[in-house]
Amino acid sequence: MTTNLDKEKWEPLFGTWWKKIEPFFMDGGFDKIYKYLKHESRRGKVIFPSSDLTFKCFIETPLDEMNCAMFGLSPYHTMRNNKSIADGLLMGCSNTGHLQPSLLKFYEGIERDMYREQSYVKTPDVNYLARQGVLMCNIALTTSFRKAGNHIEIWEPFMKFLFEEVINITAVPVIFLGEKASKMEKYIIPLYGTHVFKLSHPASAAYIDGNWSTSGVFKQVNKILKERHGIEIEWLNVLPF
Repeated sequence: MTTNLDKEKWEPLFGTWWKKIEPFFMDGGFDKIYKYLKHESRRGKVIFPSSDLTFKCFIETPLDEMNCAMFGLSPYHTMRNNKSIADGLLMGCSNTGHLQPSLLKFYEGIERDMYREQSYVKTPDVNYLARQGVLMCNIALTTSFRKAGNHIEIWEPFMKFLFEEVINITAVPVIFLGEKASKMEKYIIPLYGTHVFKLSHPASAAYIDGNWSTSGVFKQVNKILKERHGIEIEWLNVLPF
């Protein structure tokens, strides 16, 4: 199968990732996804995020700068003040400028684990992580209004390709947030030496207003990156002294 989509329009959506993703595109991998999303939109279904933000995570974290990949379930599926909360990055809510409960739990969990004595900005914009090479991705890049995770099936072929043909080869540490996201581990090939970490999703802690545990994962990832590349990720947007 070959694609019916316009390559010139799709290539800029992926930036530095394009050459790796191009085979999936050329084989028609996005045709079914695009057809489904257009059909749902024509039926009056509201889909998040907006189409210009669907692949934002690949633009904000260039492939050759990726140090870690973190995967959640799907974008935020509701609105605030008539604006889509989802901004194209995992847990990012910069569209509204309002901090979502799940992102707050994420920050609080890391603070307890790593930053007890430091002040930081609880920002709704998680670009500070993307700019440090953390791929902030969901296993479903879109979702319907008030239907969390209902596009997982349509995106799984792309996720399978992404893990098998791109993420595996980079061997960066991978963090899965939530049980459903963790199912993508089946596409990770142990041969490449990828470190896989599985945590509950901060949304589950937000739902019961409990504490979200990092289980020391972010410390472990920093240890790996320090040993490999001499770098560490600032997991919170820490303020200077």
